[in-house]
Amino acid sequence: MTRLHEVNFFVKLAGAFAVMSAAWLVPGWAYGLPLALGALAALGLLRVPGLRGYLKGAGLLTGMVMVSWMVNLWFQGVPPDVALPMSLASAARLVTTTAAFYFVMETSTPGSILAACSAARLPPVVTLVLSLTFGIIPMLRDEFERIGDAQRARGMEIDDVGFVTRLRFALARGVPLLVQAVRMAHAISFSLAIYGFDLSRKRTTWRQVGLMVEPALIFPPVTGAAEHGRTDT
Repeated sequence: MTRLHEVNFFVKLAGAFAVMSAAWLVPGWAYGLPLALGALAALGLLRVPGLRGYLKGAGLLTGMVMVSWMVNLWFQGVPPDVALPMSLASAARLVTTTAAFYFVMETSTPGSILAACSAARLPPVVTLVLSLTFGIIPMLRDEFERIGDAQRARGMEIDDVGFVTRLRFALARGVPLLVQAVRMAHAISFSLAIYGFDLSRKRTTWRQVGLMVEPALIFPPVTGAAEHGRTDT
């Protein structure tokens, strides 16, 4: 897993876009479903952290998409035997897409993202957007889990309940999550202001950035006279 964190952010992002494109270009559920299962299996084989929580969310997303599509197509007069494959194909595409970008988010540290963006000489605004987008979503997910733990501590049963009740409780977390997101955005902007971040200033990186990104700054070893504090005159 350590090596996955060191892979260039843009290499992983390009791979995620390729997987997403394949998911939306393949025809029907017969190809989309195996691709979605393959993406989930890849997450398990690569031991991506937080996989159990993602699988719960993916199951909830699949149910919501299929139900909404079935109801929508039923109102349009589409028979159930036609609506079911269409809803399953849409759910499979969304699961594959979220799995691909979940891999990018969970295996990319803010430092590696900033190093890759700086080495690519991207505009400061693009660097800021990418680092915040792929950095704040995992934090919001953790906050979502903490809200759930707070609900359990107050006696709300959110685990051993039906799908409809679990969905209703999950949606009830939206308001405190939105409030926390606003607070988090304010804290990040305040921290950037303290550290002197300026969108008009181009930045560089001392890290070695290629296919892999060095996990930290590499300083050359001190040898010879400099090791003892001596210099030649």
